[in-house]
Amino acid sequence: MSDRELQDWIENSLNGTLTDEESRWLEERLLNDKAAREHYLKEVNLHASLRRRFSSAEGASVESEAAVVTPFPSQARRRSLVGVAAIACIVVIAAVMTWLVPSSGTTAVLAHVVGAYDDEGVAYVAGDSVDPGFLEVAKGVVRLDFSNGARLSIEGPAEVEVIDAMNVVLHRGVVTATIPKAAIGFVVDTPSAHVVDLGTSFGVSVSEAGLTDVCVFDGEVEVSAREGGKPGEAAHLLREGEAVRADRESSSIGSVDFDTSPFEAAWPVNSGVLQTTGSIRFVSPGPNFHPGNYEDNEHIVVFPERRGFVPSEPIRVDMVDPGQYEKRRNEELPTLLPEQRLTSYLLQLNAYPEGERPNMRRGVRGQITFAKPIVGVVMANRLLKKSEEVFGLPGVEYPGARMIEPRPEGSTGKGYDTVILVADRRTLLIELQENPGNLDQFRVLVEAE
Repeated sequence: MSDRELQDWIENSLNGTLTDEESRWLEERLLNDKAAREHYLKEVNLHASLRRRFSSAEGASVESEAAVVTPFPSQARRRSLVGVAAIACIVVIAAVMTWLVPSSGTTAVLAHVVGAYDDEGVAYVAGDSVDPGFLEVAKGVVRLDFSNGARLSIEGPAEVEVIDAMNVVLHRGVVTATIPKAAIGFVVDTPSAHVVDLGTSFGVSVSEAGLTDVCVFDGEVEVSAREGGKPGEAAHLLREGEAVRADRESSSIGSVDFDTSPFEAAWPVNSGVLQTTGSIRFVSPGPNFHPGNYEDNEHIVVFPERRGFVPSEPIRVDMVDPGQYEKRRNEELPTLLPEQRLTSYLLQLNAYPEGERPNMRRGVRGQITFAKPIVGVVMANRLLKKSEEVFGLPGVEYPGARMIEPRPEGSTGKGYDTVILVADRRTLLIELQENPGNLDQFRVLVEAE
């Protein structure tokens, strides 16, 4: 692999013209090649410094001694560095990055598409409108955003019939739904069950054998058996952490173990995460949501927290610009202004003694891409604790000491952590190292959808 090829990928990344295949190659190269990472960071830092210098309307302002970052605009203009040989040549490109909102005449839109194709091998395209009728997803995941605010992620192979903005029929496959107050009463029908939302997040799966499983992540739903194609009289009320199964050969509905594993591919897309690669595991919500409950030597675990939350006070963060995380003095830390709608995610490596070498240091790495731009990352213990008061989930006990330890300048030793914010401002490249019994943890703040 030539350095020229690497440089082309970096330039395409900065210009916003990187293809999906090139993106995967670049991420793999950066994860496995230290020299490539160092070169990439130099290019990104140059790009970021030039962007700050020539885009004062979008850049950060300095108040007192701390840098104050203005809210990341939902329709941001991207200014990109084109050509390393040219001396600081900046080209302004208008790139509208907001996802389409269904108009009053459209039932829904394909808000997000992750490697999804129909039954004829044609790729789905984000932004396309969805009208009443059948939607066949042969593979991949698509997310439908309905005109009333309901979100439905579909994992292929699946066949869904859109009736209207308040009703879909899942003939086979897996869906996850997030329903706001405006869409309470949203219905998912299957060959054997009638599921009515009461303000919640839930998953529904239909097997080839016709079994329907309903799993409630948050809130409540009512489930009744379908008899002769119509809902039966007896409705079962399901709450968070409960699940049931219905069989089209029987009119009964039975309780089953609460198991979110069938929804692990579709639920992240519903929650604003488009892609993860490497050793990253996304945790579905439920009654056992507790970062301290998840010990895992093999994965960086992602916990969704507050969604669409508007802080009432400024939020101090450790990182806002593309590049690699480095410790900074307190007076140099940026601050996010209040009145900005944000969604929060907590990422952690919680190592524990295991196997023949129980005290061996654990190391994992991976990549995560969010649907919307990252506006800040919180690393330091004191800032994590402070941001927890704002973004932490009520009733959830968070661990105490946790710290991301970046490599000190000039150090060649092992065992340090790496967190890189890629130029697209949506992707993090992560490598964490931790001893059993200890915890690495940081919080990512993303522009709300």
